[in-house]
Amino acid sequence: MRSAEQIGRSADTPRAGIAVEALTKQFGRNAVVLHGVDLAIAPGEFICLLGPSGCGKTTLLRCIAGLEHPDDGRISIGNRLVVDAAQKVFVSPEQRQLGMVFQHYALWPHMTVGDNIGYPLRKRGVARAQRDEKIRQIMKVVGLPDVLDRRPSQLSGGQQQRVALARALVYEPPVLLLDEPLSNLDATLRTQLRRELRHLHERLGMTTILVTHDQEEASAVADSIAVMHHGRIIQRGSTSDVFRRPRTRFVAEFVGFDNFIPGRVVEHRTGRALIALDSGAKFDVPASEDCALRGRDVIVVARSGALQLQRLEGPQTDQGMARGVIRRVTAIGHGIEFEVALGDQIIIVRHGESVRSTPFEPGTEVLVDFLSEPVMLPAETAIDEAN
Repeated sequence: MRSAEQIGRSADTPRAGIAVEALTKQFGRNAVVLHGVDLAIAPGEFICLLGPSGCGKTTLLRCIAGLEHPDDGRISIGNRLVVDAAQKVFVSPEQRQLGMVFQHYALWPHMTVGDNIGYPLRKRGVARAQRDEKIRQIMKVVGLPDVLDRRPSQLSGGQQQRVALARALVYEPPVLLLDEPLSNLDATLRTQLRRELRHLHERLGMTTILVTHDQEEASAVADSIAVMHHGRIIQRGSTSDVFRRPRTRFVAEFVGFDNFIPGRVVEHRTGRALIALDSGAKFDVPASEDCALRGRDVIVVARSGALQLQRLEGPQTDQGMARGVIRRVTAIGHGIEFEVALGDQIIIVRHGESVRSTPFEPGTEVLVDFLSEPVMLPAETAIDEAN
């Protein structure tokens, strides 16, 4: 008998990579949802398809699952070709042997929890005794060992989500597909289940694709991220790379950058770049040694939490920091938000709880310090149009 920790890692259940090639899908004559998407997912990788509503991420997931027929392109799962539109190859969803959890849990209300979870095994002809043992094991994995005889209507939303996960995992699929599975839960439970999703992935090791529009969720669980916009993948990389080094303004805004300062790189020296604003003001920012933007117009992109304010008093020198004037002060959550004018440019700075004891007032002259290296996007490519 295998332990719960062994579920999903057996030698006869290999992890499968996924290859999507030039995938196109449209609904009607003019509604092109996927534009020649290419995506390679390594065996055992946890990848997030991240993007706003309507960007094509769920359609891409449904094409991989076999719930949509692409108009063009190919999909391989492991060493098996499951879609080739040109050759009219299309493997049905049930033959792809994938686990899938939907935004709406799709549990059968007339069945008990045990019957819901055991349904995929029953469809595959697994004997009752073996089926019951697998159900007991997977319920321990998802942390719900004592609800097998209940109906879905007798469970909380979080419990129903765990049952949906258990049903998807019980037959040990090589790939798990998750379509915004936490979006219907309250914030506290969502945070808890994010951690558990990540722990499940680390324990079971199966290839996992998560669709979400929530950048915090993506950063909490995924190994890598593919940001989608207008039916295209516009940036793919590790979670750290996408969240720290967005390549377009769209990606930067979507992953939480909230300051976009137009200027020109007038000087670059060891670890620093001198930025000139249209107003004539100049300030230093941390910059990589390989900065190749000297003399070019750029957008300096920074998170509000990565900036710090100092009061400008008397003859104090700016030490290369940007000079500004506080226009507005707003208490937000456990911190405080400042709107600061750098000439005619307004930026946002957020400080933590400690600032509340000595707040800056509107009209205060301040210095703005960049605590970490901002992203510098060439001005001509800063706004991505997904072309």
